[in-house]
Amino acid sequence: MGLGLLRPVLPLAQIEEAVGQVACQFALGAERLGLLSSVFFLVFAAAQVPLGPALDFIGPRKVISALGCVGALGSLIFALAPAYGIAVLGRGLTGLGMACMYMGTLTLAANWYPPRSFATVTGIVASLGNTGALTATLPLALMAASLGWRGSFLLFSAVNLLLAILAWVIVRDRPEGVRPPSADPADSFSLPRAFGAVLGSFSFWSIALLNFSIAGSFLAVQGLWGGPYLMDVFGLTPVGAGSVLSSIAVGYIVGCPLTGMISDRLVSSRKKLTLAVLSLYLLPWLGLVLFLAPGRESFLYPAYLSIGLFASGSVLFITHLKELFPARMVGTALSLSNLFAIGGAGVLQYLMGVIIERHPPLGRAYPLEAYREAFLLPLAAMIVSLVLYLRAEERTAVPKQ
Repeated sequence: MGLGLLRPVLPLAQIEEAVGQVACQFALGAERLGLLSSVFFLVFAAAQVPLGPALDFIGPRKVISALGCVGALGSLIFALAPAYGIAVLGRGLTGLGMACMYMGTLTLAANWYPPRSFATVTGIVASLGNTGALTATLPLALMAASLGWRGSFLLFSAVNLLLAILAWVIVRDRPEGVRPPSADPADSFSLPRAFGAVLGSFSFWSIALLNFSIAGSFLAVQGLWGGPYLMDVFGLTPVGAGSVLSSIAVGYIVGCPLTGMISDRLVSSRKKLTLAVLSLYLLPWLGLVLFLAPGRESFLYPAYLSIGLFASGSVLFITHLKELFPARMVGTALSLSNLFAIGGAGVLQYLMGVIIERHPPLGRAYPLEAYREAFLLPLAAMIVSLVLYLRAEERTAVPKQ
């Protein structure tokens, strides 16, 4: 599953690193390019609604393996696409195929590990997932330069199919001899009841909206607009932009396990730690909106590193959400929340593209003001969602180790 966790991030990084080639191939402006990237997230998000119950009722192994094959097909279609519409279809199928990896792995973690370790395991899972971004930024920029964007996606399709087969062969839903919670004859669990319990909780909605703004903003800058911003405003080459972008992944890889371990071992309130870490996450975004400009290139690496480091607070509110619901509803609750995370990326990517395209380009590059206005949108969403999160219930005290 560690290798499988790399899969959802690779197509995001690939479209980022090959953005210039793809835009030239299909003659795309910022708005249509934003749609091509965001359709991955929008389909990924829509799939979360049936995905949660599927994970709870069918089991992660079957779901991950089947959708992995769909993802391989989507990448193949995108790689061979003769026109923009077919490329959009391929990206959508890739999003559907990748939809189960993160939540499927967290469902497995909930089945295999004790509650006192869940934040730490979630941090490791998130860190492994973003290792794909680290290995896919600068290397994929070089790959796109040598193989082209089509060759890169053909390779990803083959790797994705191989990992789907390995998941079927190796993965098991839970330890041998452990029954699923819904196997208890006295359990009256049903799909409508699960949806009703999750969607009827204000705490779920406050965490879901936080997921929309935090994960959505993180993926919007890492998955699409962070690279063009560096190239348009600061004149970086694609390889140079990939180098700066890799610092986001480095920060996230370091921050997620660290934040999870601190939460499990040192603090008594996940909610307070979440608020502290995510308040720090606002700082690099304020820098993007108010401070960073040509002549201040030395701040690019620290700003991008901070985005990754403090976005690790997402590990904490995912664990917070898991603790609000019984084990038989964990897959449903986590996947519905993930709908907002990935949907946030799709919505924010597209709307940021609309904002950027309102500004006339300077030659082939958009001006600094265009990106500053675009970055203001996720910043505002983050502030609103953090205020709403203040009212979220915290049901389980965290035992110190």
